[in-house]
Amino acid sequence: MKRLLAALTLCLTLLTGCTKEIKVRIATLDEKITAMEEELAQQNETIRSLYTVLAAYQKKDFITGITQLESNAGYAIHFNSLGDIVIYHGTDANVPRVGVKRNSDGNYYWTIQYGNGDVQYIINQAGEMVSAIGMVPLLKIEKGKFYISYDSRATWQYLGEADGVKGDDIFQKITVTDDYIIFKTAEEEFKIPTIQLVQNLYQRSQTVNTNMLVLSRTIKSLESKAICVVSVSDLIVEGEKTGSIIRLSNGDSLVINDYIREGTPYISAEKEAGDSVYYWAIVNADGSKKWILDLEGNRMPATGEQIAIPTVTPVLNTDDNTYYWNVVSAGDTTLVLDQNGLKVPVTSHEGELSVFKKVDNSYDDHLVIVLANGGTLTIPKIYTIAFSTTSLTMAVNTQKPVTYRVYGADANSQYTLITQGDITATLTQDSKDVEAGTITIKTGATFTGNGKVLLLVAAGNGSTKTMTKSITVALE
Repeated sequence: MKRLLAALTLCLTLLTGCTKEIKVRIATLDEKITAMEEELAQQNETIRSLYTVLAAYQKKDFITGITQLESNAGYAIHFNSLGDIVIYHGTDANVPRVGVKRNSDGNYYWTIQYGNGDVQYIINQAGEMVSAIGMVPLLKIEKGKFYISYDSRATWQYLGEADGVKGDDIFQKITVTDDYIIFKTAEEEFKIPTIQLVQNLYQRSQTVNTNMLVLSRTIKSLESKAICVVSVSDLIVEGEKTGSIIRLSNGDSLVINDYIREGTPYISAEKEAGDSVYYWAIVNADGSKKWILDLEGNRMPATGEQIAIPTVTPVLNTDDNTYYWNVVSAGDTTLVLDQNGLKVPVTSHEGELSVFKKVDNSYDDHLVIVLANGGTLTIPKIYTIAFSTTSLTMAVNTQKPVTYRVYGADANSQYTLITQGDITATLTQDSKDVEAGTITIKTGATFTGNGKVLLLVAAGNGSTKTMTKSITVALE
């Protein structure tokens, strides 16, 4: 009897131990399946996000915001047109890795990878690859087996046993920069522009195109001496001075950034030695020129009565989803290359394909604009007096004319002449040009030199500014 009781006790002990072990195994299996199910939920969300990233890449959408989730669990990303997505980093639960891959036909298809096996195209029940455009696959786990649906859970196709790789491997790396967010998968890389780049590049291209037009007008106006600087103010970007805004008397404004990136081409009005005509050109940092041509292959004049202004524009390259500078003239587009033959990308922080280099506003009566090619434009400031000459030599009892221009003068401007020595002077305004006129200087019989004529001008135009400039007269 004692032996029987001992045997029964041993059996009960063994059964109890086995039951506990089975319960532990079941609990562990339940935890593993629960972890897989949780991972699958996040995996399905990330698959949807991958679909949106691909759509944004092909539709040329851009990102307006990206935020890291709490505990570094992933990213929340907002696209301008396609809305919000969430990308989760995976856990230790193993699930199949779904991705996309571009086929030799140029189209993208869904792929799947089990464990460390090869990446395979997903094949539907008809034996065809599943297009990554227009449909998002969903995964589920049921009784330890994986299934996939191509029709929003209406039907499910068996994939295999519950084994795979970590879910965060859908996006192996996400690189965040000011200009682009780069999504790297096992097979592809998708580069999506940010709103900062999109806003800056169109603003910069507009600035360049406006400056090209104004440069042409300014050169022409300077030839006729019919232009002056009305005001110079700072160009402020994000609280910092980055250049100057110059308002001209003909109504034009120049927006000039002070910085040109070294080694980058620039747009310029150029002329060959001995040539009096300026033509538009793309100039490399080494000085070599690439003339911008019209449809007939002729160089495009930068000045004249009727001119065509080339348009500088950023173009999105579909091969790498990167914006590069291009020049469009007469319907023909020229990709801008640097001296090494490389395309010039558009960025948020570095210099644009510039026309100007900097502004020197240190002079009282004129402004100096340094062009991208190192040349300069000297533009008088408003209410500056300019004489055809500031020194004369004259004999006694003779007279000579000196022409003048008072930039910005109007009909209300007042003129006073003061003379020194045996000299008289009279002022005659030009009947067709309110800013211009002639001062006639006469010497007397006792003129011995050391003469001077001082012109004093009260500005007019509601201004209280008074200007003076003198002409010295020596004995001939």
